[in-house]
Amino acid sequence: MMEGSGRRISAANPRPCSGRRILAAKKRGRSDGFLNSVKKLQRREISSKSDRSFSITNAQERFRNMRLMVPSSLYYSSSQPNFVANLCASAAFEEYDTHDPKGHCSMVLPFLMKRTKVIEIVAARDIVFALAHSGVCAAFSRETNQRICFLNVSPDEVIRSLFYNKNNDSLITVSVYASDNFSSLKCRSTRIEYIRRGKPDAGFPLFESESLKWPGFVEFDDVNGKVLTYSAQDSIYKVFDLKNYTMLYSISDTDVQEIKIRYSHSLSVHGRSRVCICMYVHVV
Repeated sequence: MMEGSGRRISAANPRPCSGRRILAAKKRGRSDGFLNSVKKLQRREISSKSDRSFSITNAQERFRNMRLMVPSSLYYSSSQPNFVANLCASAAFEEYDTHDPKGHCSMVLPFLMKRTKVIEIVAARDIVFALAHSGVCAAFSRETNQRICFLNVSPDEVIRSLFYNKNNDSLITVSVYASDNFSSLKCRSTRIEYIRRGKPDAGFPLFESESLKWPGFVEFDDVNGKVLTYSAQDSIYKVFDLKNYTMLYSISDTDVQEIKIRYSHSLSVHGRSRVCICMYVHVV
């Protein structure tokens, strides 16, 4: 786990969830909704934060004067069960639809052809990327309000998550493939310039030497400019530079339970016991 705004993606089900951390394919039992509601009410009633109402009011005041250059909204229609990204310009609404009824390529996965809700929206300069729950990702031009291309360069590719790398103006897609039984994560970097030209296949793969199978993961840290990968097969953590994707250092230890990175330092948490926690500080 990284300090700052780290985003972790774990090898998992081909269809992603809507949370920041995508959990592995290991099935979980359904949580008791009633019990969760009771716990929420309990925390609210016995909370030690006496200034709760003040905090809420303060948050409203903080964002009162903020205005969007291009207002945007999300809506859900019962007649058309899909979250659609809409951008409003000069009182005229433009609708961006990620669904293509004809299919953008000879898809081999039936659920890629279905209309599903949008779970992730990323804006990079003059392009808006929308990722659907099915794993289809489309790029739209904010200037022409037209779809530029789809980011799925392979017929069996299911995109799990997106990350805009400001360091080299590129988009990183994290995908799984049917040919691999959706078992491992594959990362690809594509420059925004190529996507603008409608050439999503001009990108190149990342971290090919890593086996990102469950419980392996990849985590992007935009604040510290680092990428953390964990290969469960070899029990090796590796840290890469987000600018040029070169490996900086690796930590090989089966007892490592957590890693925190802060600039040139990293803290690894090892086996825990009732009386102590073993931690190492690495300076690179």
